[in-house]
Amino acid sequence: MKLRCGKLRRAVQFETFYGERGNKFNYDYVCVSRTTPKEYTKLSDNLTVTDNRGNKIELTKVSVTGKEGHFLHIKSEEKRKKEQSIDDKLSQRLELQLQEIKEKLSHKNSVKKIGKVHEKIGRIKEKLSKVGYLYEISYTEDKENDVVTDINWTRKKEKERPKGEYFLRYTHEAISEADVWEIYNMTRDIESVFRTLKTDLDIRPIYHQKDAFIEPHIWLGIIAYQVVKYIRIQLKESNIKHGWTTIVEKMCTMQSSIVSVNNDKNEKLYIKLCTRPTKDQKDIFDSLNFKHRPFVRKTKIVPQM
Repeated sequence: MKLRCGKLRRAVQFETFYGERGNKFNYDYVCVSRTTPKEYTKLSDNLTVTDNRGNKIELTKVSVTGKEGHFLHIKSEEKRKKEQSIDDKLSQRLELQLQEIKEKLSHKNSVKKIGKVHEKIGRIKEKLSKVGYLYEISYTEDKENDVVTDINWTRKKEKERPKGEYFLRYTHEAISEADVWEIYNMTRDIESVFRTLKTDLDIRPIYHQKDAFIEPHIWLGIIAYQVVKYIRIQLKESNIKHGWTTIVEKMCTMQSSIVSVNNDKNEKLYIKLCTRPTKDQKDIFDSLNFKHRPFVRKTKIVPQM
């Protein structure tokens, strides 16, 4: 009864929050559909876009039978390959563990008791639940000695579960497929912001103990990110879509060196040289309207006492 009341309460909260248009505040939204619709009808032709890596993604507006709202069907071949690879690895791992248990049944001092073997295999299937439900396992048991003598398994025919496909749900009917896709990708940009702040700009861990020092540390990190974001926007306009880590790696070879020598007039010469930029560095400098080399050679003479 408690479980049913809990489900009812969550359902009421869901209806109160989302309402007819999506939520009680009438905000438009784009989100991933929690369930994969079984029946849907195409409302538009396939629109093909590419991600940052050049992989093709198909976008199609659809209407879902029995559900209100608007849906966008996303289909990615690279995602399908990735999901298939994950399933294959999990299946291989499960079968290897089952084979190991089977081989040890003939060894001394190994797990053979019926209850223990069932428990051990149950834990394996629970751990690898994504593929565990596909396997039917049969046991040959010696009831008198309470031991398992053999194990066999077969993989059931998997239901046609589409890989590399998912659905976005949104409220605003007028926006195009490409706009829905771009709005959804904003989540990646937000995650990238926190990743840049925490990792690239070292905003964490914070070693300060006092608030007077912690707040400037955070604000300096945020100001630094504004500079990083401005640079990335400028580069993106020139079709340079690298992450900040990649940009730093490409630019770190651009260095200046100082050579000091003494002459016969009791003077010390300081010669400052700047390395030549690579093609990638030149492209970055051009996008930011910077000179390829701020200087080539600078010489400074300092008399010695």
